[in-house]
Amino acid sequence: MVRLYLNLFCFFYKNGIMKLSVVIPTRGDQNMRNTIECLEKQTFKDFEVIFVVDKILEKKEAEFEDKWNIKFITNLNSNLRPHNNASDLRNYGVEVASGEFINLMDDDEWFEDDYLQKSMNYREKFRELIGKDFVLTPTLMYRKTWKIQNYGFKYFSYFLSRPIPKKLWRKRHRWYIQMYSGNSLLAPAYIFKSVKFDEEFDFVYEDLEFTYRIYKSGYPIIVLRDLKIYHMERDKSKLEQAWVWNVDQAYRKNKHRILFVKKNGNRIQKIKFYLFGYRAQPFWLIGKILIFWKWKKRWEIIKSLLKGFKIN
Repeated sequence: MVRLYLNLFCFFYKNGIMKLSVVIPTRGDQNMRNTIECLEKQTFKDFEVIFVVDKILEKKEAEFEDKWNIKFITNLNSNLRPHNNASDLRNYGVEVASGEFINLMDDDEWFEDDYLQKSMNYREKFRELIGKDFVLTPTLMYRKTWKIQNYGFKYFSYFLSRPIPKKLWRKRHRWYIQMYSGNSLLAPAYIFKSVKFDEEFDFVYEDLEFTYRIYKSGYPIIVLRDLKIYHMERDKSKLEQAWVWNVDQAYRKNKHRILFVKKNGNRIQKIKFYLFGYRAQPFWLIGKILIFWKWKKRWEIIKSLLKGFKIN
């Protein structure tokens, strides 16, 4: 064991690899325990883990406090916002992170023992290849299956009012994208500390808006076929997958897509959106609600979805 740590130290020193901070917002359920098990098994050892605790967590983190290199922090300012504001939690975690590099993750991921090591190796390889700093992302897999959930998104269609998924052809090992879901993002810490999450966005669009601004800031976002992370999300209904399964989510889905366009679209893109995409997506979602939801609840959700049009 001493020889292993000595070899790791020499490797890190020789290659100039500094400590990595893994920042994860959490509510402290079973998913967090699974993620901790994955982190404890990593072959890469020069890292810290920062769980940013949602304020509804009731001291469940106590059983993990003595575990190696794991920290739990709570943002005291979180009382000013609704619970589980992912943007707020991630910004706070990035702020206190001490690593030269930061890996942003969710707490419902599973990954292999060499995931962090492979990520850092790929980071060094492509940094030398393209000659500039960038954000590295994996292929997102659905649970422990061979099913690919997504490679990220190549652009936002203002005509359709939705992000367009990216696909990697068989011969492609990597590709450049404009947006990613946020399940794992690795970059030098200064990128995440300078381009922060906009805390007006939460769920659905917070990751897309954040990564899109990174892209617009001139930092490439690279997705890799051979680097995989497994999204251990629970089973979801058709409406949950569309993020309109309750009145709150339906409102935010519509509100945040309009905020995204207002903030990031140019004049031509906004014209496309307001002529076509502005109402097209809500009507499509209303059709889903009418088909898949119970009669007594569907009208409440539809009204909340339409309420999302009314933003400042």
